[in-house]
Amino acid sequence: MIPHSLRLHFSGDWHDWLLTLKNILLPMYCKICHSRLLTEENLFFCPRCWEASPRIERPFCSFCGKPHQGVAGLGEQSNFPCADCRGKPNLFVRRIWGCAQYADAISRAIRLFKFYDKETLAEPLAELMLEFAEKEMDPEAYDCLVPVPLYPSRERERGYNQALLLTEGIAGFFTTAQLDLSLYRIRPTRAQSSLKSAERAENVRGAFAVRGDSLEGKRVLLIDDVITTGGTVTECARAMKRAGALEVDAFAPALAFATIRLDR
Repeated sequence: MIPHSLRLHFSGDWHDWLLTLKNILLPMYCKICHSRLLTEENLFFCPRCWEASPRIERPFCSFCGKPHQGVAGLGEQSNFPCADCRGKPNLFVRRIWGCAQYADAISRAIRLFKFYDKETLAEPLAELMLEFAEKEMDPEAYDCLVPVPLYPSRERERGYNQALLLTEGIAGFFTTAQLDLSLYRIRPTRAQSSLKSAERAENVRGAFAVRGDSLEGKRVLLIDDVITTGGTVTECARAMKRAGALEVDAFAPALAFATIRLDR
């Protein structure tokens, strides 16, 4: 009988040989710099391009998550509200968390993940969220993790809900939170990415509802793939607050820095 330690050694060797064979027969190249990829950690972007995508660092707005211009990247400075959020805060979303700017490799990754069936990108994007959460977020701050839902026909067409995959990828960090799928879309909407900023809020207005009372009195973290104008997360939060949610925060791998603050 082969000892357990040797079996692990052989298993590791076999994995290395298999990876080498894959790289020979099915070479992969970085979508940004076109360099050869020699790892299975990210099948679309090399480590250099992935790490070069601009991250959101302190100090950033403690409401909308946008970095403060001129003082970003200065280490452990305290976060504080931006002028827009001080003047007109979002009445439904308490705060927005975002890991990176929607640019470079990360924006390409989200588009591939969302529109081109590259489901494996859920893992590096969730890792990005976990890296941010470990630095900035309280693992006991929430009772429920809620992914932004797709309309059933769109989810069948895509084959998965990208927000749900991200939620599952980060769930282990939030030790007091349970996955909750009671939020749903009550009507189909046009893809937000195809619309101008002024059209996005109207596109999703009244598009969400909540089944049952599982969110009543709960602290909710809403998960999406990218937050651009804030229209989608605001409408989701509106529905969840009507269903009794105590507070709603939103979290995404990337922000596009055009957050709106609806007061209706």
